[in-house]
Amino acid sequence: MRKKGLLILLTTALAIGLSQGITSAQTVNDEVVRVNTRVVSVDVLVQDKKTRDPVNDLSLDAFRVFDNGQERKLTYFGRDGLRRQPLALVLTFELNTSAILYLAKPEVMEGIISSLDKLQPSDEVAVLQTWYEPGAKPGATGSFSFELRSKIVEPLTRDRTKTATALRSVQQFAEQNLRRVKLLFSFSELYKGTWKQEIWAGVKGAVGAPIEPPLKMSVAPDFEYIIDKAPTLARDHPDSLLAIVSTTDDLGAELSRDSTEKAEKLIAAGVMVNGLVVKKNLEARGVDMTGRILSPVLGARFHTISYYSEQTGGQVTTVTKPAEFAAAIGRVVGGLASRYSVGFSLNEAERDDGKMHGLVVKVSAPAAKGGTHPLLISARRGYYPPPLPKKTAP
Repeated sequence: MRKKGLLILLTTALAIGLSQGITSAQTVNDEVVRVNTRVVSVDVLVQDKKTRDPVNDLSLDAFRVFDNGQERKLTYFGRDGLRRQPLALVLTFELNTSAILYLAKPEVMEGIISSLDKLQPSDEVAVLQTWYEPGAKPGATGSFSFELRSKIVEPLTRDRTKTATALRSVQQFAEQNLRRVKLLFSFSELYKGTWKQEIWAGVKGAVGAPIEPPLKMSVAPDFEYIIDKAPTLARDHPDSLLAIVSTTDDLGAELSRDSTEKAEKLIAAGVMVNGLVVKKNLEARGVDMTGRILSPVLGARFHTISYYSEQTGGQVTTVTKPAEFAAAIGRVVGGLASRYSVGFSLNEAERDDGKMHGLVVKVSAPAAKGGTHPLLISARRGYYPPPLPKKTAP
């Protein structure tokens, strides 16, 4: 149990993220999806680094694609963006993070609802939420208990009225739930004491000493993590692009090997992860600092939503005030419509080896006064070689 003791060092916020990764990990080869073509297509979003506006006037010459470090000759180029597919947008609200401090505000949710007007009628939207359910009150040991739970508030639907109703219900739930879990999102004297006890508990666990943590965290048996569920959901909607938009403080952590396997599944299934990361409060900044220091030591990957976004070619936007949420959702939707498609062909000698091939996309855009624009490039970080087409008998 030494590993369990070490993981507690990541504090309660990190421990719950790790528990999600540990309990739901699967082998990557179970759910690999490959396209039946010998052309590898990569969708690329190019943004101005300063303004975050899409750069829409590039030619093929601006793009270079590297496959496992070797540059590929590009044989396909298009500007139609990913919106040639209907969009399956999964809005996930992590009320178990400090994002609840924003999502409890009616004006935030109304802004998100208004931003969905940019969607096409063929697009679908789902609404999910996760939250902490308080358990027992302090007992003889002075501990609190919280259980991490999840709920599909509204499945994928084209009915915007249903989506708006679901989003407003999330806001109302967040407002009520915040009163019950406020301890977790304030830096009161009680939580300061708890913080110190958690660190000390981690030290005791590392040396095998008995641990009685002041905050007892558990995961509900029916908890569903959207990152685990997404590949299956994508296969159930093969004609749509499944794009997750997670509103979070992005303080989750998972074992590095587990997050790598999950990222490969997401890439293989064509899922794109995006994050709306809220500004961190004092408590969250403390967790962030601790996690950055201890994650490498424990073999864990911190800021998992940002990692999955980077791997799948999604976007991460930081929101610091209620008025920014609508614009952030708008940028995600607009970014999907502003992507370039570049591709290269595989020859018969390049077999399907069942391994993920690394992809790196480089883009150069000439600036108006010479030099180059500082750019942000979003593209998936890998692909599985498609199988050779079956030869027909003569």
